[in-house]
Amino acid sequence: MLTLKLIGSIAGILLLTGTPTFASSLTRQLHAPVRTQDETRETADRLVETGIQAQQNGSPEQAIANWQRAIDIYRHVGEVPAQGRAYDLLGMTYIHLGRLNEAEDAFRRSLGVARDLNNSISQIYGYNNVGQVILQRGQTREAAKSFEEGLSVARSIKHQAGQGLSLSNLGFANYAQGKYREAIASLEQARTFRDQAKDPVGAANTLNHLGEAYLAIGDARSAYSAHDRAMTLAQQSGNQSAQFRAFDGLMLAYRGIGQENRFVEMLNQRIAMATQKNDAWQMLTSLKMMAQHQQQTGKLTMAETYYQQAFSVAQRLNATREQDYLTEQLGQLRAHKFKW
Repeated sequence: MLTLKLIGSIAGILLLTGTPTFASSLTRQLHAPVRTQDETRETADRLVETGIQAQQNGSPEQAIANWQRAIDIYRHVGEVPAQGRAYDLLGMTYIHLGRLNEAEDAFRRSLGVARDLNNSISQIYGYNNVGQVILQRGQTREAAKSFEEGLSVARSIKHQAGQGLSLSNLGFANYAQGKYREAIASLEQARTFRDQAKDPVGAANTLNHLGEAYLAIGDARSAYSAHDRAMTLAQQSGNQSAQFRAFDGLMLAYRGIGQENRFVEMLNQRIAMATQKNDAWQMLTSLKMMAQHQQQTGKLTMAETYYQQAFSVAQRLNATREQDYLTEQLGQLRAHKFKW
């Protein structure tokens, strides 16, 4: 899960996820001369705010253009800290669009600003932001190095939240490399710092990572404990994404312990939550999981029913790939039933 620094009024911006073809254009624009004499810090601030509004209204390209222009003005008037904040906005939006090269470039520029200003806290988040982008490209070792840099800075100033964030990300990077026991060691430390920093959202994410790592080494009981605590924190903080992850982890933990009935019970609860929250994508996921479970246990008629329900949801979402997958599953299921 991505954990990126949110700045002031941008806290409502979601991280989203294209092809990085824009970096050279960005560099040219960042170094373009200012064309008018009346552009001031206030002008740039207004551009930042209108960019945030454009992003929230679903116009990321307009937001990018505003923030690039704001950075140009900030550079012209010598407003260095504001450049860092605008680079972070760019980075988050590029991630949203899947333009990872440009996201990395923006976050590295923000990190450079933090270093120039000797701002340790911003450096912590900068290293973690860069690491998250690298991790999305599958470069797990390089990502781990960036998280370690962030951890080093956080330790040097005894910053609890920064240590929790860096250790959690480092644990996930180790997990992605198949280093499950190293991941567990980092994540166990991270959960302590996140509790100390009173960060329930971060703690829930760390605990879900931890549960997945325990499952990877076959320790279903420890996985259950981690996911159960994650569920509690996610419910308290209203973090819906973490709640669904905890559901998935708890189901797998129950199955690992041999409590198949509890697996089905949790899956039904997952369906109920998706319905209550009116989350069509999670409903689609839940119905597919139930259909697969019914199919695996030989209840083919029930499996067909759930696949059909999932197909209806996929139609409402205009999710063509999901519709193709479900059509294939229904065809195979009906062919198997016909044989018998």
